[in-house]
Amino acid sequence: MKTRFFVIYILLIAIVLTINVNAADNDAASTTDQTVSAQEIKNPPVAVVTEPTFETQPVIEGNDIVHTFVIKNTGGETLNISRVKTG
Repeated sequence: MKTRFFVIYILLIAIVLTINVNAADNDAASTTDQTVSAQEIKNPPVAVVTEPTFETQPVIEGNDIVHTFVIKNTGGETLNISRVKTG
């Protein structure tokens, strides 16, 4: 009985490890295929921001401040903006 339990336990561990290794290989392959460096693109996108900062005067609480930042792509490929941080 103990031997049968031990064999089943070892088989379950082997199956779990095999599934995890295959999943890790698939994840690594998919991210490697999608990663393209700037050197590989002949005419990469170039983001140009003419006014990168905006300073405002004091405002009464409750009033909105609206400002548009213009970002121009001077490169040849599509510019994808995926993250924006405020200062």
